[in-house]
Amino acid sequence: MESARAVADQALMVGDDIESDVLAAQQAGITGVLVRTGKYRPETHEGARGAPDQVLESFADLPALLGLAQ
Repeated sequence: MESARAVADQALMVGDDIESDVLAAQQAGITGVLVRTGKYRPETHEGARGAPDQVLESFADLPALLGLAQ
């Protein structure tokens, strides 16, 4: 498998699991975005050992976050 050659501080991880997706990405220097769909649970978010960089209601909100919304 070829490397994506992404630079951590220019990458973005969007996930619905704050611990496994978002906080793990942040530990690697990647911006972590939590999306409130799928596995998301408010009680897990509130009890997490850290905070996401951004929170989206839906993955459909990602273009606006990235400045790509029309």
